[in-house]
Amino acid sequence: MATFLVVGAIIFTVGVLLYVAPAFLPPKRSLSPSVMETSVPLVTSGEETGPVTKLARSITWPQLIDPDADALTVDERRSIIDGLALVGDAWCAQVLAAAFPEEGEPLRESVIDAIGRCEGVVIPTLERAFKSHRVGERYAAVDAASRRGDVELLERGLRDTDGTVALAAAYGLVRAGRRDLVDAGLSGRDDVRATEIRRALPALA
Repeated sequence: MATFLVVGAIIFTVGVLLYVAPAFLPPKRSLSPSVMETSVPLVTSGEETGPVTKLARSITWPQLIDPDADALTVDERRSIIDGLALVGDAWCAQVLAAAFPEEGEPLRESVIDAIGRCEGVVIPTLERAFKSHRVGERYAAVDAASRRGDVELLERGLRDTDGTVALAAAYGLVRAGRRDLVDAGLSGRDDVRATEIRRALPALA
């Protein structure tokens, strides 16, 4: 048999007997170098500049589960991330913490959501995600903090510049029984975000 069910083997190692593994993968591929450098011309207004170095991300975290794992596709890695979230043990959080800095935009929110469902040390990764310039990542971090009752991160989220993130943080604080912190955080504020949160508070309670 020329193909290998790599992701299925990984999920089996994770301990989740679910049908989340993708279909049979193509023949094994060699792992890419840790950092690939390529020089490409950057064209602007019809003129060529000098060579620009592009750095490719190295995805190695699946090898923490299966040392024989080759380079996997985004969908394959997403299946593993979902499996880790379902298991939710502390060691799953360690793997996901390693995945967070390696993954790019397609999977970062999935990693944040997954690690928020795990036991163990997860807050440092959530705090790191909350510092992202991407609204989706900050929202995912606040949503995970809400499920865990991390009041400190939720207080910071209440001051976020994006209204959806701030509202999610307010909901998390109310959910944690800290409506007082929402009121204190909105005290003296008359900006649009604060007004929207005040309007939504009755529904959040």
